[in-house]
Amino acid sequence: MAAKTTLLVTGLSGLIGERFRQLFHNKYNFENLDLSEGIDITNKNSVKKAFQQSRAEVVIHLAAFTDVNKAHEQKDDKNGICYKVNVVGTNHVAQYCKQFDKYLIHISTDFVFNGEKTSSYVESDSPNPIEWYGQTKYWAEKEVERRAGDHIILRLAYPYQAKPIRPDFLQKMVDKLKNNSLPPAFTDHIITPTFVDDIIKVFDYCIQNRPQGIYHAVGSSSHSDYQLAQAIKSTFNLQSKIEKGSLKEYLKITNRPYQKTLKISNQKLYAEFGIKMSKFQEGLNQIKDQL
Repeated sequence: MAAKTTLLVTGLSGLIGERFRQLFHNKYNFENLDLSEGIDITNKNSVKKAFQQSRAEVVIHLAAFTDVNKAHEQKDDKNGICYKVNVVGTNHVAQYCKQFDKYLIHISTDFVFNGEKTSSYVESDSPNPIEWYGQTKYWAEKEVERRAGDHIILRLAYPYQAKPIRPDFLQKMVDKLKNNSLPPAFTDHIITPTFVDDIIKVFDYCIQNRPQGIYHAVGSSSHSDYQLAQAIKSTFNLQSKIEKGSLKEYLKITNRPYQKTLKISNQKLYAEFGIKMSKFQEGLNQIKDQL
């Protein structure tokens, strides 16, 4: 029996990392590069020491500051935790991947785009982030391209799963529908939700095949918040009323910029990896089975 491949994973204790470990603990050995293990990716020496001691050939860089609202409060602050984790931390991970000859799977986001395009974003579209989280994640991509050796950048979008260790967008919506506290759902805000179990299949493929470049590892359908709420209500037989809302109107009373349309194409991923990502309803059906 072949020895299990060892993976060095930043943010392994997060939403996606924890699910990856659940599904693939029999196939891979996991090393957790995480604050919970005393390793701070914003500390260069801490990262270098961990990389020196690790025999892993593959690094998955999941760790990120992802609270978009809190990131907005830190706008333009390069001493803030969002910038330090997303940009400085990625710089450290990327450079030591190259120094210690480790293949890097870097996790990015659809928030690198401005949301003005009405058709689907493809990998060759130029990023143009409009808020601080997306800006720091775009800079992180540039750090990877400049400093890492062999690498792939996977852009994810609105991940959801059956039993998240803390609420994801789906769980939050379900909870609000159950207690009738869902605010009016925008009909003019489009996202591309992604089933986490599909993302993990992409990780497995990348570990085995070591592809290079940028890929959109996202779901196969895009929807408004209102459509998502309707699908969730129907799938889980919830009785609450869903009212229509408007992002255009909401933007008049908030300072934080929002991307209006984040339709993301996964055609390149499907064409080159042969992995079919679930449409939102298909993902919901799988979650209903898992629950």
